[in-house]
Amino acid sequence: MDKHIFWLASYPKSGNTLLRAILVSLFFNKEGKFSFNLLKYITQLETVERLDLIKKINENDFFKINKLEILSKYLQKLQIKKNLGFKEDFAFFKTHFANFKLNNNFFTDEKYIRGIIYLIRDPRDVCVSWSRHSNLSIEDSVDFLTNDNACVSWGGNLDLYKPLIPKVYLSSWNNHINSWTIKNWNVPILVIKYEDLIYKKEEVLFKIISFFYENYKIKIPNVNKKIKNIVETTKFNYMKKEEEVRGFKEAVNGPFFAVGKSNQWGKKLNQNQIIFLESKFKDILKKYNYKLTIDI
Repeated sequence: MDKHIFWLASYPKSGNTLLRAILVSLFFNKEGKFSFNLLKYITQLETVERLDLIKKINENDFFKINKLEILSKYLQKLQIKKNLGFKEDFAFFKTHFANFKLNNNFFTDEKYIRGIIYLIRDPRDVCVSWSRHSNLSIEDSVDFLTNDNACVSWGGNLDLYKPLIPKVYLSSWNNHINSWTIKNWNVPILVIKYEDLIYKKEEVLFKIISFFYENYKIKIPNVNKKIKNIVETTKFNYMKKEEEVRGFKEAVNGPFFAVGKSNQWGKKLNQNQIIFLESKFKDILKKYNYKLTIDI
């Protein structure tokens, strides 16, 4: 079966790790108890291990993979089941790619997709979290979120690939969201707000469970026990403590689990930055019921 990928898509620092923690606990642990070693069941598409395929296909192009117009030719080839290295007809993959057309190639295609969960977080909080994660000033982080050409580096240990480091194309925060959510997909898609994952986790869990049952007839055993354990073991303080004890390889520039709250932006952004972001992203902020501080 070609439709084998279930995407967990989001703009960076939008809670994708928490979503992965919830899903691996739901699907890959009988008790529903989260631990970091379970995250291996949901990996990111854009990891360095996958780049060798490009070298096998076209060595000349491989030495130009730092150029998006070259890399874009191979993104869907990486998504073919045999190239991903698994036999199952259903596998979760995380991505931060925007689903735009680059050099006439979209990032992904319905022929590979079983379903999508897209995760949205208040851009004002994303701005604060991205600043901390990337060691940028708040002003530079504001510029990044509003940059239509914004990119991040491919994931994993890139030391062996310098200076050929490929890019993950994001575009701006609002463009990223639109690239995944306004398309009329012929596959199931569920949009979740990060803030609901934090403050309405049990409600969101029931929504996720219903989504998988209604669309795939997947029934979760011991559902009430699992939900109770997931809620407990994916609390911010629990995961932060686990990181302190065991470490977390995805951490950059300090601990990965830093605050885990919404509305951090109120004390971190100045009024001009708030007005600028709200003006830039007003349509999506209103659509997903984020409160604005100004009348737009």
